[in-house]
Amino acid sequence: MMQIGDYRLYSLDVQDFALDGGSMFGVVPKVMWEKLTPSDDLNRVMLKTRVLLISGNGRNILVDTGMGTAWSQKLRSIYRLSGFRLETELQAHGFVPEDITDVIYTHLHFDHSGGAFRPAGDGLEPVFPSARHYVQKENYLSAIKPNQKEKVSYSAAFVEAFTRLSGVELIEGAVELFAGIELIVSNGHTRGQQLVRVSDGKQALVHGGDLVPSSAHLPLPWVMGFDIEPLTLIDEKAALLRRMVEGGELLFFGHDPFHEAALLTLDEKGAVVADSFITL
Repeated sequence: MMQIGDYRLYSLDVQDFALDGGSMFGVVPKVMWEKLTPSDDLNRVMLKTRVLLISGNGRNILVDTGMGTAWSQKLRSIYRLSGFRLETELQAHGFVPEDITDVIYTHLHFDHSGGAFRPAGDGLEPVFPSARHYVQKENYLSAIKPNQKEKVSYSAAFVEAFTRLSGVELIEGAVELFAGIELIVSNGHTRGQQLVRVSDGKQALVHGGDLVPSSAHLPLPWVMGFDIEPLTLIDEKAALLRRMVEGGELLFFGHDPFHEAALLTLDEKGAVVADSFITL
């Protein structure tokens, strides 16, 4: 647990899954990325879905939800999907799903939104019945009518279930959503991704979303095949990381298989690297 201002921050290790290594690292040669993220015999790299829990000021806020349980056996096998540990992780810190007041989605790709729903009869029902749900309007519209490149990343079932949620708020642009919690808009991975920054004026932590999904993606050219605008993403990543180094801010990794967060620094060549890894 980490304290920033009035908020307690927890890293919840909710699920393991795998994606194709080439898709995760784009044009970076396998001989380079495999040193940081080993792959299996099908060239899949193991990843985490880490959920950030922010508790304080009368709110219990989740940033993203993982993939969840509403998956066929075929897709479970393809993604090497583990069991869903969100309730167990919440209980370990004294919470239950009904305590969650707010869910902030960095974006609505299936590995960030699927955990908000569970199977119920022939459909899906919400896991967090008391929560309000926040997503950028631009990303919501992209999810409803995805482009051909992103169509595989948006689950039609999850998107349809999201449209039926009560308490959805569509955000337009960068805002301070709550005192000390601001949203930063990024468009390189998907239109309308929102990163979450928690700050008290002295220290800060930024959830890197899929702009920087793991510590292996700190090098600027190391982008994913899923990114819709790689050059935009590189510019956004460079600006964010430089600002975080200057401010001494922590970066939270939503998909890193080994590390929760890092304090950043510049190496002798001026590249942003992890100075130290932090456990919340």
